[in-house]
Amino acid sequence: MTSSLSPSQAAILSFYKEFMARHDRAPSIREVATKLKREPSNIHYHLKNLERLGLLIRTGGYRGVRLVGKLSKVIPLVGVIACGEPITILEEVEENVQIPEDMVLNGYAHYALRAKGNSMIKAGIHDGDVLVIRKQSDVQDGDIAVIATDEPPFEAATLKRAYHKKESLLLKSENDDLEPYVIKKGDVRGKLVGVIRNM
Repeated sequence: MTSSLSPSQAAILSFYKEFMARHDRAPSIREVATKLKREPSNIHYHLKNLERLGLLIRTGGYRGVRLVGKLSKVIPLVGVIACGEPITILEEVEENVQIPEDMVLNGYAHYALRAKGNSMIKAGIHDGDVLVIRKQSDVQDGDIAVIATDEPPFEAATLKRAYHKKESLLLKSENDDLEPYVIKKGDVRGKLVGVIRNM
């Protein structure tokens, strides 16, 4: 990855790595700017691009930078998904999260959601877990998927095992107390490909 960086990006990333190895903390923007003889606004600009490349996460504050490991990727956490009754879909980026590289598949976009509820508990999905979702418009029978429904509330979504029926979808929980149900229409928003606890 670093071979495709501009000289400025490479210099900034290298300084962060060396500084954090010596001091066990990130440098301030002013410290980076002074060392590299640049304006703070220029450092901010390059940090934004380095974050877009998945090489670091900006966490806020004047030392708010965390480096991403070689075997990690950064994806957006865009809201909460119901593991129970459908809730309104939230699609605003709350933060970026670091996930293992083997959870993502090249050629697909990925995003994260935070689980709400315990209807998928037997599949190892607990309330508060971070769920890694691969964006795709269809899934195989038995896959755990994000399903948007046109039933009230409008544009609501839930996380369930999905099974195709003739013009409908059977949605099944992973909780013995909950019965499966059928929706006439459904919009698959992605497939669950990873679960992360205690992010």
